[in-house]
Amino acid sequence: MSVPTYDALKLPSHVKTILITGAGGFVGQKLTELLLERFPSLRIITTDIIEPPTFTSDKSRLRVVKADLGDASQLKSLFEGETIGGVFALHGIMSGGSEANFELGYAVNVDSHVALLKATHAHAKATGQEGATKPVYVFVSSLAIYGGPKCRPQDFVVPDETPLLPGTSYGVEKNIIELYAYDYGRKGYLDTRSVRLPSVVIRSGAPSTAASSFMSGVIREPLQGIPTVVPIASGLDDDMLDTMGCYVTRFKTVIRNIAYAICMPESKFKKGESRSINLPGIKVTPRQMLQALEEHGGPEALKLVSFKVDSAVLAICETWAGDYDSTQFQSMGFEVDDKATGYGLAVQDFKQELAAAKK
Repeated sequence: MSVPTYDALKLPSHVKTILITGAGGFVGQKLTELLLERFPSLRIITTDIIEPPTFTSDKSRLRVVKADLGDASQLKSLFEGETIGGVFALHGIMSGGSEANFELGYAVNVDSHVALLKATHAHAKATGQEGATKPVYVFVSSLAIYGGPKCRPQDFVVPDETPLLPGTSYGVEKNIIELYAYDYGRKGYLDTRSVRLPSVVIRSGAPSTAASSFMSGVIREPLQGIPTVVPIASGLDDDMLDTMGCYVTRFKTVIRNIAYAICMPESKFKKGESRSINLPGIKVTPRQMLQALEEHGGPEALKLVSFKVDSAVLAICETWAGDYDSTQFQSMGFEVDDKATGYGLAVQDFKQELAAAKK
């Protein structure tokens, strides 16, 4: 697939207002833009610990709120005066950050998400959104919930045959909230869905605390004339560049897939009794990333890349599988990048973003 398709993006009739948490981040911003473009009559509320961008001056379409979801009064204020029929829960501390700061990771990635689920349920009851009109709640999870001996960078994971044994606090935290979301769905309180993201490339903006940040940084910085460091290899002759599989997705593809998750009927989304699915991705090695950099930026861009192993980053990356079987999820209508061209197209996407920013 070279271009994501959008014909299947049709919101449930009762979803007139959507709340997006973590909307100041890269994925949250792109999701907001897509929803504004695709659904002219939709009202969107965006929130983050920093004020998210304002993409339109029409306040009837977009309400932007700076809020700390760990504060009960600030969380409650998001729902006041609204009838929220859909939620995208994106906020969180990334993998490296949550591993380095255990207490903060659990406070944000667990406690605030539990509070958001409770608040959404209370709001649904207060506004009479029950049964067929209960809010659709999409929790954006991660493939970091996998781990253990079957989930190494050289491995191919068959989801139904692979236990969830997270190798990081981040993965554990995501797994906990998937179970919370599942139970809210099981009880019929909310129409809950959890979507597990591959690593998203190429993210614009500043580097994040995610261990996977280098998968974007190896392209993002050199194409802007900025040096970058690859933290999982010691040099160009390091075998890790060829043996480490990285499961990635173009940002355009993953944003389409996240939006599609709220559009599906509940009966179609549920895989058996599960309310969690893996969004499709493709396997790319760091060597292929460097080749893509040289192809799109030339030898001068490649010279801006240096190598220094960061043991903390490497330890996290070694808990992630390099490839996954996404056949069943593609059959549900989730799209996947072309294995041969997907990463190269992700680089092209980023170059287009750079060009647009200069206009």
